[in-house]
Amino acid sequence: MTIKQYISRLNADRKTTWIAFSWVCFMFFFTYTDLLVALVSDNLSLATEFQKLHIRSVSLFVNFGLIIMLLFDYSTKNKDVNRTLVWIIIGGLLLSLSIYVHCGKVATKAHSLLCFPFNWDNFSILLFVILMALLFIIKTFVEFSTPVIISDER
Repeated sequence: MTIKQYISRLNADRKTTWIAFSWVCFMFFFTYTDLLVALVSDNLSLATEFQKLHIRSVSLFVNFGLIIMLLFDYSTKNKDVNRTLVWIIIGGLLLSLSIYVHCGKVATKAHSLLCFPFNWDNFSILLFVILMALLFIIKTFVEFSTPVIISDER
């Protein structure tokens, strides 16, 4: 599926778009509640809370888990996982790892020796936004997919 075909499919199937968007919003709300509190709080900084949250390996496993959970969801509906989805999933796993590594570098101030954009304090937040977009894309693939037909014949 090309990008043009994907966008056309999103436009044609608004229900799937809203399901995927709602799913990502709910997962963000229930998984990263601390970030939402920091976003609306006067005393907390979103960037600081994001860094504190993502320097822990638990958040790395949570991000991996969100991606793997969608892969399982897709595989229950389809017999085969297409090549495009595999690359998107690999990209999501690498993004999760990059967020974790970058937040660790920011915590130790080692990122300042790197070139732009890696030396930018909030680069991991940008990567996180891209990760959320990838979760949306994977979820739409799940919803676009044709269910596996099950027969009672043995």
